[in-house]
Formats: sequence, C-alpha cells, structure tokens
Amino acid sequence: MSHVDTLLAQHAPWANTDLQWALTPLETFLWLDDRPQYPLLFQITLRFAGSIDPDAMRDAWRFAVGRNPLLRATIRANSRGAVWHASPTGWQELTVVGMGQENSRKTSQIDLEKTSGLHGWLCQTSIGWDLNMIFHHACCDGHGARVFLQDLALAYSVFRRSCLHDDPFFTTDITRLLKRGTHPPIEVANDSVWLRTYRSLRFILLHPKPIARELLLKNDPLGNDRSGTVIGFCSHTFSAEQVVRMQESRKRYDATVNDIAVAMLFDVIGDWQRTHGMRSESRLRVTVPIDLRTREDERMSAANRYSYLFLNRSLKECKAWHELLPELKRELGYLRNTQRGVELLGNIGVFASRPRIMRWVLQRQLCFSTAVLTNLSDPTRRLRKRLRVDSEGFMWLDKAQCIDIQLQTPPLRPGTRWAIGILEYAGRMTFSFQYDTTTIAAPTAASVLQDYVQKWHDVIDGR
Repeated sequence: MSHVDTLLAQHAPWANTDLQWALTPLETFLWLDDRPQYPLLFQITLRFAGSIDPDAMRDAWRFAVGRNPLLRATIRANSRGAVWHASPTGWQELTVVGMGQENSRKTSQIDLEKTSGLHGWLCQTSIGWDLNMIFHHACCDGHGARVFLQDLALAYSVFRRSCLHDDPFFTTDITRLLKRGTHPPIEVANDSVWLRTYRSLRFILLHPKPIARELLLKNDPLGNDRSGTVIGFCSHTFSAEQVVRMQESRKRYDATVNDIAVAMLFDVIGDWQRTHGMRSESRLRVTVPIDLRTREDERMSAANRYSYLFLNRSLKECKAWHELLPELKRELGYLRNTQRGVELLGNIGVFASRPRIMRWVLQRQLCFSTAVLTNLSDPTRRLRKRLRVDSEGFMWLDKAQCIDIQLQTPPLRPGTRWAIGILEYAGRMTFSFQYDTTTIAAPTAASVLQDYVQKWHDVIDGR
C-alpha cells in the first residue's frame, strides 16, 4: 500500500466506497445556471518561490480529493432528480506542467455530468511553481475551497516530512454533508408567510439595472455573440503596513471592512451609471454572499453552505460612500441577524423542485444583481499553527515559500457584470475585480479598480 493510500485509510476511509448525495436546492440552482460565456467557476492560485516536489504534490492532491468527496463527484440526472456520485476510482488528477510546456488541459468550463468540479495544474515558473485550482461553485464555496487547501498543504508537508505535527489533519466528518442543505427556520416577529411572499415577488419583479455598457463598446459588432468566456480580471494588493492602518482607520467609522467595501462599491457604481446616462430612479442591487456555517460545520468536508444578502438602492441614493455607510451597516447587521439568506434558500427550494420552471427563469437572462462583493478572508488562517511561517508572514511548504495567493471570484452572471473579491494573506489584502469584457474594456476596468482602491487609500491616510 502506498503512502497516500495509507494516509487515506487513516483519515478518509470513505474514499474507497461509492457515495451519493441528492443535490440541495442551491446546488441545483448553481448547476442549472452554468453557461459557456459565464461559467460558475472560481479560481485560486498559490504562487511559490522555491522547490516543489511534483510527485509529492500529486499524492497530496489525491489525498485531499479523497477527503472531500463532492470535489471528485459528478452529477447523475434522470427523471427522478439529480445526485452527486463520488466514485472510489477515476479521480481527476493534478496536471504537472514543466517550464516551457503548454498547458493543454486548462479549462474555462466544467460539465459536471462528465467530469468532477475541481481541476488543478502545477506549473513551473522562473522562480518556482504556481498551483492553479479551478472550482465549480455547485460543489464548493469559498470556505469549502479553504478546507481543500488545508488538506492539500498538510498532506504535502507530511509526505515531505516538514510538518510541525505528526498528525496535523483537522477532523473531518462526511456525515455533516447531510446537513449542508438544512438550516434553522427564520424567527422574526410579525414576519408572516404573506410578507415573505411579498418580499419574494418584489425581488423578482423589481429588477435592478445592470452596469451600463462603456460607450466605446456599444457598437461592438461581436457584443454578446462572442464565443468562450467574457470574463476580465485585474487586482490590487495593499501591503501589510497599509492593512494595519486600514484596520485602525475603520474603527473611526465603527464598521467592518465588508461594510465599508460595500458602501464604496455603491459609490463607484453610482458614479459609473450617472456618467453613462442612467436615470436617477434606476435601481441598483449589490449582492453579498454570507457563510451559514455553525461551529459544528467546521468538521464538514468541502461543500456549499452559504447564501446571499441583497442590498438595494436607487441611483439617486448612491452618494459618497461615507454618507451611505451608516444605513448600509445597519441594514447588513439586520439581514445577518434575521437570517434573510435562509429565506432565499427556501425560495430557491421551491423552484428547484420544479427544474423546468427554474431552467425557464434562468434562460430569461434577467438581472438579479448589479454587482457582487465577497470576502474570503485568509484561507491559510488555520494552517499557521501547523506549518512554518516566516517573519514576513509567508507560509512555507518544505522548501517552497508561498509568496502570494491570487483569487478570481465571485463568478459573473449575464446581468451581473462587476464583481469584487477580497482576500487576505500574510497580513496583506488583495482586492480583485472581475468584469464583463462585453461591457467594459480592460484599460477602463483598471481605472475603475483604481478609483475604488483610491477610496481605501483615503481611509488609510485619514482623509
């Protein structure tokens, strides 16, 4: 028995058995909403300076995939419904790409009925290696990706005999997957069924306006008929020193980073829409994903256990961000405390039980959100007591220093053309900007991100 098989027998005995789970309503929604131009994928890249052992990383990948069955599962659908099927064989392996070699297997779309929802490539660079991972959102959210990364990094360190603990792995209980689609009921005083129905209808019928198309692209003959994905990407990273000052400065506003980030996003969107001729009465909506995990769910393997909060404003209400902040902060707090995200999952469940209706609604390509903002925080937080971390805060896997973590999430939808992702690592904070290239050109997108970043610089500098 190989080392990886021995480790799987100890820490993932379920890896050698056939497993099946019915799709939750949210997973069904994410599966059916996938489309070629706007794939429901997100990417995480770990950049290493130094030596990585490709064979040890392949074994670590196999171990982490074995520990997280939804990441090696495919969807089997028939007239009775759809299930995840995780087989004990035929797993998606890590592809190793040497210096100068072409990565012929890189994908921009994943068909979950043909292949699993996780693909990975270890690519050699001039300074070390890049580990690229693409996740399909139907089988995994941001926290689920973090769970996978923990298993991968710890297994590699065990195989390379560089781990600080003999048995470093976090406890995993796959029976928790049975709970991934269940949530406690909402308990709000005077919140009747009729009121909830009214909110649902209002959400569906009162559509927000998508981001206005940049003037130079309005006469683009290719437009939305382009083949392949239409996702552009740029990012900005604040230094560790700047992040410390950012955290100190935000206390003046008695607000979280997320509160301020959402207010700034409304500010930037408002300026853009006004500049591009939107009427002051037009509606805007920013979506904020929210993790619904409890403390017990820390033992859950990689999966989806999240929902969305929706913040609505008219364009005329989109003022300077510090004027928007107090009301947005109160609204976000109320939505979290009253578990409005659970209400959304209940509504999705109604449609998921009628997949033909759900497909029809999704094919309308309605705009349900103008933009999305998500915060993945620090995916290495729990690893820092188990792996070596240097004085600059960088994590080490044996002889390789992880110098950067890059995030490309959340995914865009046909009417949701901008997305901001926030990630922390080694005391630094990166803001990534994904945008629809049929709506905004790359130089303009970089300028929009710079406007957003400048607002944070103003906070850091106390302006």
